[in-house]
Amino acid sequence: MGAFIGVGDVGIWASNGERNAFLDWFARFRCSPGDARWQWCKSEAQRWTGRCLDLSEFLGNDEDFHVTDAELSFVAQTDPTLAQLLKHIEEIRRGEWKHRGDSKEAVWWRTAQPGAA
Repeated sequence: MGAFIGVGDVGIWASNGERNAFLDWFARFRCSPGDARWQWCKSEAQRWTGRCLDLSEFLGNDEDFHVTDAELSFVAQTDPTLAQLLKHIEEIRRGEWKHRGDSKEAVWWRTAQPGAA
């Protein structure tokens, strides 16, 4: 069972491990150790099998989520799938990712899209 990450019905399906990698990355690079959001990210309550993340609840409706090119490059060296996931989460938050959870794009986001270089 996977974990849906998105806003409403727009988003992507990630494995539980990919969701946990995102939570760990967010806790490490966007939180202060021990603060409320860090504790939420590290909580086992967010990591049970099939636990989905509604980004509007996680980040609020108005919080910007941006990953720099340097951060993506660094992450891609050790975990290219996490780098791609971060990019898609950023697109979802900006409203650029329009694919609903029942689309093939939401399921197969890890593969190169046709025509992509």
